[in-house]
Amino acid sequence: MSIVLTVDEIKLRVIEVVSRNALYNPDKVSVLSHIKNDHGIDSLKIVNVLFDLEDEFGIVVDQNALVFENFTNVEKISLFVHEKLGKVG
Repeated sequence: MSIVLTVDEIKLRVIEVVSRNALYNPDKVSVLSHIKNDHGIDSLKIVNVLFDLEDEFGIVVDQNALVFENFTNVEKISLFVHEKLGKVG
Protein backbone atom coordinates (compact mmCIF):
# COMPACT_ATOMS: atom_id res chain seq x y z
CA MET A 1 0.00 0.00 0.00
CA SER A 2 1.49 3.35 -1.02
CA ILE A 3 0.83 6.65 0.69
CA VAL A 4 -0.21 9.47 -1.61
CA LEU A 5 1.34 12.82 -0.74
CA THR A 6 -0.15 16.15 -1.74
CA VAL A 7 2.07 18.76 -3.37
CA ASP A 8 1.84 20.83 -0.15
CA GLU A 9 3.07 17.88 1.94
CA ILE A 10 5.90 17.35 -0.51
CA LYS A 11 6.84 21.05 -0.30
CA LEU A 12 7.13 20.88 3.49
CA ARG A 13 9.42 17.87 3.28
CA VAL A 14 11.49 19.45 0.50
CA ILE A 15 11.90 22.58 2.64
CA GLU A 16 13.28 20.35 5.41
CA VAL A 17 15.75 18.71 2.99
CA VAL A 18 16.92 22.06 1.62
CA SER A 19 17.21 23.51 5.14
CA ARG A 20 19.42 20.60 6.24
CA ASN A 21 21.74 21.20 3.30
CA ALA A 22 21.75 25.02 3.24
CA LEU A 23 25.12 26.62 3.81
CA TYR A 24 23.42 29.83 4.97
CA ASN A 25 19.91 31.07 5.74
CA PRO A 26 18.50 27.59 6.49
CA ASP A 27 15.74 29.11 8.61
CA LYS A 28 14.55 31.26 5.70
CA VAL A 29 13.93 28.53 3.11
CA SER A 30 10.67 29.28 1.35
CA VAL A 31 8.86 27.82 -1.62
CA LEU A 32 10.28 30.38 -4.03
CA SER A 33 13.69 31.14 -2.50
CA HIS A 34 16.55 30.31 -4.85
CA ILE A 35 18.52 27.42 -3.38
CA LYS A 36 21.84 28.58 -4.84
CA ASN A 37 21.62 32.36 -4.43
CA ASP A 38 19.66 32.42 -1.15
CA HIS A 39 20.98 29.29 0.57
CA GLY A 40 24.42 28.57 -0.90
CA ILE A 41 23.57 25.20 -2.39
CA ASP A 42 25.99 24.93 -5.29
CA SER A 43 26.52 22.18 -7.86
CA LEU A 44 28.46 20.07 -5.36
CA LYS A 45 26.00 20.48 -2.50
CA ILE A 46 23.05 19.70 -4.79
CA VAL A 47 24.33 16.11 -4.93
CA ASN A 48 23.60 15.79 -1.19
CA VAL A 49 20.17 17.32 -1.74
CA LEU A 50 19.46 14.76 -4.47
CA PHE A 51 20.54 11.86 -2.26
CA ASP A 52 18.37 13.20 0.56
CA LEU A 53 15.39 13.55 -1.79
CA GLU A 54 15.85 9.96 -2.97
CA ASP A 55 15.94 8.75 0.65
CA GLU A 56 13.09 10.99 1.81
CA PHE A 57 10.67 10.05 -0.97
CA GLY A 58 11.91 6.67 -2.21
CA ILE A 59 12.54 7.96 -5.72
CA VAL A 60 15.43 7.73 -8.14
CA VAL A 61 16.70 10.87 -9.82
CA ASP A 62 17.82 9.77 -13.27
CA GLN A 63 20.61 11.42 -15.25
CA ASN A 64 18.19 13.03 -17.72
CA ALA A 65 16.66 15.07 -14.89
CA LEU A 66 19.99 16.35 -13.61
CA VAL A 67 19.67 19.90 -14.84
CA PHE A 68 19.90 22.71 -12.33
CA GLU A 69 16.71 24.30 -13.70
CA ASN A 70 14.73 21.41 -12.15
CA PHE A 71 16.19 22.23 -8.74
CA THR A 72 16.34 26.03 -8.47
CA ASN A 73 13.71 26.39 -5.74
CA VAL A 74 11.42 24.34 -3.50
CA GLU A 75 8.48 24.82 -5.88
CA LYS A 76 10.32 23.25 -8.82
CA ILE A 77 11.84 20.50 -6.70
CA SER A 78 8.41 19.66 -5.26
CA LEU A 79 6.81 19.43 -8.69
CA PHE A 80 9.68 17.20 -9.83
CA VAL A 81 9.22 14.91 -6.79
CA HIS A 82 5.44 14.87 -7.28
CA GLU A 83 5.92 13.77 -10.88
CA LYS A 84 8.42 11.07 -9.85
CA LEU A 85 6.06 9.78 -7.16
CA GLY A 86 3.34 9.45 -9.78
CA LYS A 87 5.62 7.14 -11.76
CA VAL A 88 6.51 4.92 -8.79
CA GLY A 89 4.83 1.56 -8.54
